[in-house]
Amino acid sequence: MLSLREASYALFGAWRLAHFDLQGTTYFDRSPRGALRSFWVAAILLPAYVIMVLLHLIERPAAIAPAALVLVHGVAYLIGWTAYQVTVLWLARFMDREAECFGYIAMYNWSQLLIMLIVLPVSALRVGQMLPEGLTGLLELLVNLAVIAYLWFIARAGLQVGPFAAMGLVAVDLTLSMIILGITDHLALGGRVF
Repeated sequence: MLSLREASYALFGAWRLAHFDLQGTTYFDRSPRGALRSFWVAAILLPAYVIMVLLHLIERPAAIAPAALVLVHGVAYLIGWTAYQVTVLWLARFMDREAECFGYIAMYNWSQLLIMLIVLPVSALRVGQMLPEGLTGLLELLVNLAVIAYLWFIARAGLQVGPFAAMGLVAVDLTLSMIILGITDHLALGGRVF
């Protein structure tokens, strides 16, 4: 079970990493158990994910029954919370970073809280058309670049890899996310898996 102390430390560590401070890595439980407990963040972020889905559905209405839509997005959420991490476990063997892998997964998972804190409001601004379109587009671009830089730094610090390896990991993460989103949208619009 996740303790309040561990959550507080991990959030502070994620905050320090967002400031590109290597000392942020010391606030995480980098053991396999710490990595496993970091998946509690998925439960913490579930309400925010539901809001993101609802915002997305305003822009792209679904063509399937509500129960099917809940199932599709529920499965997508679970896959989204495991696909990259499982890929990292596999890649860590080839990168000779197995010892650092669990700490990195913990850092990555906890970072999702901070990322959601900036992505959700920007998404709401876009969907609600609260700002001029050009300003919203610029804001989204800046947020996306900030998130990419943050994930890149976490990969460098957490796995202790070079800048290009970290860029490769971010590219893998973004690619998996786009594939999951694409399949989810396809199914939500009534498409078939096969």
